[in-house]
Amino acid sequence: MSINPNFQLVPITPIKMLNESTKLLGLPKLQAQVILSLPNILEFNEKLKESINFSKDKIECFIITSSSKNEIEELAQKYELNKSYISNDFTSFAKTFNLKDEKNNLVRSIIMINKDCQIIHKEIL
Repeated sequence: MSINPNFQLVPITPIKMLNESTKLLGLPKLQAQVILSLPNILEFNEKLKESINFSKDKIECFIITSSSKNEIEELAQKYELNKSYISNDFTSFAKTFNLKDEKNNLVRSIIMINKDCQIIHKEIL
């Protein structure tokens, strides 16, 4: 583990996934992590699926959304997505990572976290 003082550490953050499992952000991992926040899960597309599949051996990817469970279920089936990587438990996540707009809605973003639990890239899309 080599902490770079130029990058922010990720606070330990539990996220309940669609399959009822809980993922913890903020713990050292063997893989880097990428978190996509999509307020509307229906914005997910084939290109995002290809990107996730291309890097799945090196990067753990999560999708956080404020969409309904039914919409997520439909999309997961359509794109054959693993439900352990999708969550609509967005409230505390959005607060922790400052990803709410002026109306307290989740915003579109990408967050990249290295193996040492540091945010190396955060972008509001």
